[in-house]
Amino acid sequence: MTVDTIHAQQDNAGKTSPAAAAEMLARLVDILIPGDADWPSAANVGVQGILATRLFEERGKAHYARLFAAIIQAGGPFKGHDEDEQVAIVKALEATEPELFGWVRDAAYIAYYESPFVAAAINAKGHPYDLRPHIKGYPLAPFDIEHQTPRHGRGHYLPTEGVRRVDISGLDLDSERTQAWGLKR
Repeated sequence: MTVDTIHAQQDNAGKTSPAAAAEMLARLVDILIPGDADWPSAANVGVQGILATRLFEERGKAHYARLFAAIIQAGGPFKGHDEDEQVAIVKALEATEPELFGWVRDAAYIAYYESPFVAAAINAKGHPYDLRPHIKGYPLAPFDIEHQTPRHGRGHYLPTEGVRRVDISGLDLDSERTQAWGLKR
C-alpha cells in the first residue's frame, strides 16, 4: 500500500474517513474472529458496529481516533494486503498499543458472543447457550444430597437462625493505623 493510498482515505486533517474507518474496523474484527463454514465471521454478525459504539462511549472520542491512527501506524489500512500481511498489521498494532488493543480484542469477543447468530451456532453444536441466561437460567439436575455432599470434612453447615453477631468492640477500628491499612484502602 502506498502513502498516497493511505492519504486518500484520510481528510485534510489526517483523520480517517468514516467509510475507511468502517472498513478497517470490519477487517480488524474479521482477523480476530474469522469464522468458517459453521461459525459466522465477526463482521458478518456486526461486531464492528457494536465495537465502534462501545469504544466511542466507554473510551471516548480520543481513543476512537487513536485506534484508527494506530492501525495506520502499524501498516494499515488492511485493504490491498494479503492475509499474512493483515495479520502482521494486527500484531504490530498489539505491540505498539497493547492496552488499547487488549480492550478492543476483549470488546470484540464479548460483542461476538452476544450475537444471536453466534448463539445459534453454539446451540447447533449441541451446547445450550442463551443470550440472556439470567432470565431463566440453564437447566441443572437437582442437587443429590447423597452423592454431592462434600466428604472432605472441612467446614460445616450453620442454619441462619444459628448465626450470631461477633463482638468487634476490641478491634480498635477507629485508629489511624486501621484507617490507613483497612478502611481507606
